[in-house]
Amino acid sequence: MKKLTIALVLLSLSITGFSNDAYQKAMSQSIEKLFQATTIPEYVEIANQFERITQTEKTEWLPLYYASYAYIMISFQEPDNAKKDAYLDQAQKDLDKAMAIAPNESELYMLQGFLYPSRINIDPMTRGMQYIGKMNTTLDKALELNPDNPRVYYLRATMTFHMPEAYGGGAAKALPFYKTAEEKFNLFKPKTDLSPNWGKESNEIELKSVLEQVKQ
Repeated sequence: MKKLTIALVLLSLSITGFSNDAYQKAMSQSIEKLFQATTIPEYVEIANQFERITQTEKTEWLPLYYASYAYIMISFQEPDNAKKDAYLDQAQKDLDKAMAIAPNESELYMLQGFLYPSRINIDPMTRGMQYIGKMNTTLDKALELNPDNPRVYYLRATMTFHMPEAYGGGAAKALPFYKTAEEKFNLFKPKTDLSPNWGKESNEIELKSVLEQVKQ
């Protein structure tokens, strides 16, 4: 009986380890494909892949995070506004599920702050007032949970840069955010190999462009 108990324990451990290895492998491959995607069909395919992972990994927030991110990226390429909203609706559903799993995760609030301006882009005149306050609130929460999250500063920088100067935007106002983001990116170390680790290259490119504009 004792030998049987030990055997069952070892079997359980081996199964758990295999499951974790399979999860790590599936996530690593999917994340790589996500950041190589350039077309709507590619983003849709990879979003579906992350959602399939969530069907077995119900306590993990990262697959939902990346699925939501993929749908947000689709919204920037989709020309039809109704379809954009539909993709963002799905992004919100996945993000809500992730929030339920990890309600105090800075990266999720940052992603919510990324989703709101995606809504604004569909109809800036009517949606600006609806979502700008929500965006700022969620980004403030993201910084409260992790003051060193570089993606929050990067997102604030891009939003400020593209905002009309009459409303406090423009290159000069965005520059401090880009510089802070650069500092944070240089010091940032993701919690795990699967944790969000994007934005540094984009920040570098945009910072260079903003510096050139400010000098003019």
